[in-house]
Amino acid sequence: MSNDALNKMAAQYQNFLGPVIKANKLSAANLEALVNFQMSALQSYVDMAMTRMKAASDISDPASFQAFLTSQAEMVANLQHKFSDDAKTLADLMNRFKAEFDKLVQERSEERRVGKECRSRW
Repeated sequence: MSNDALNKMAAQYQNFLGPVIKANKLSAANLEALVNFQMSALQSYVDMAMTRMKAASDISDPASFQAFLTSQAEMVANLQHKFSDDAKTLADLMNRFKAEFDKLVQERSEERRVGKECRSRW
């Protein structure tokens, strides 16, 4: 095979795989962001649980039990707020991924449209 044929095959290969490579990189980057968010959220939930377990172990009389119940109610309110914030963050991550992927698809569609127009002129 001549160099021209090999170069043409390499260009076709790159043209075919270029969008796949971009999509894979986009997926990997967004998966990494999602996993980092999930690990961070998990750690904060574990920390909350451990704090509550330690507080429960400090109960020694009716007054400390009452203090525990009061702090438990505050923790539930904080937990509800955290759930809400985490759900919003997760939705934002997913919306960002969708927007980035839609942009990638749009770019590829535009490349294909322009390519078809060029080929039709030949």
